[in-house]
Amino acid sequence: MLSLILLLSIAATLTGGAAPVVDQVVARAGLWRVQAFRSGILIAVAFGDVLPEAWRMAPGFAGWGALAAFVFCYAAESVAPMDPCHEASEECRSHPLGKAAIAGLFLHSFFDGVNLGAAAFAGMPVLVAIGAATVLHKLADGFTISTMLNGGSRGLRHAALAAVALATPIGALTSSSVASRLEPWAFSLLLAFAGGSFVYIGAAEVLPRLHRGRPGAPSPLVSFGAGLAAMLMMRKLL
Repeated sequence: MLSLILLLSIAATLTGGAAPVVDQVVARAGLWRVQAFRSGILIAVAFGDVLPEAWRMAPGFAGWGALAAFVFCYAAESVAPMDPCHEASEECRSHPLGKAAIAGLFLHSFFDGVNLGAAAFAGMPVLVAIGAATVLHKLADGFTISTMLNGGSRGLRHAALAAVALATPIGALTSSSVASRLEPWAFSLLLAFAGGSFVYIGAAEVLPRLHRGRPGAPSPLVSFGAGLAAMLMMRKLL
């Protein structure tokens, strides 16, 4: 199952990077609905499965792992966007993307893979849920790179897409090979880091839109609630 998810994540990144195709299939004005739906899945699995399991294994370390995830996500977002910027999903413009930003996106994608590798040891429902959210996230990653490099060379765009796409399986293979040999307290840190990053990404996507909502505009809470419901249904099925 992990191998299938990794293949889908690579395909999603490359698909999201094909901006003209994405523009025709998915309206940019609706991209935020996909992001809000993904946020619902991430937050549900974080609070329902990942963080409780990390706390059960080592309560003294779980909180620190989640805190480390918040610090990492905040620092990474100052270098490179973790999601498409609001202009990219609404009023698209070209943005400069330097080597530091590409490195930040690679590192972020690598830790997506680390989280997947940790989720593989937390049970099938958690892995499937995180896998679904990751694939949606990779679609957004590809779209981010394509949008920000819209005014640059095609070779640089393809190189950045390939690097970010391959970073996720590299992170997953690294995590899964190490996780089986970790002590309970260290595995708790790894799980809590994954859960904390899910909460950060999920909240960061939904909360700003709630604060800048316009009268008459659809609320992201509908798509967010659909993500929560999808996760609950998935748990019952699996």
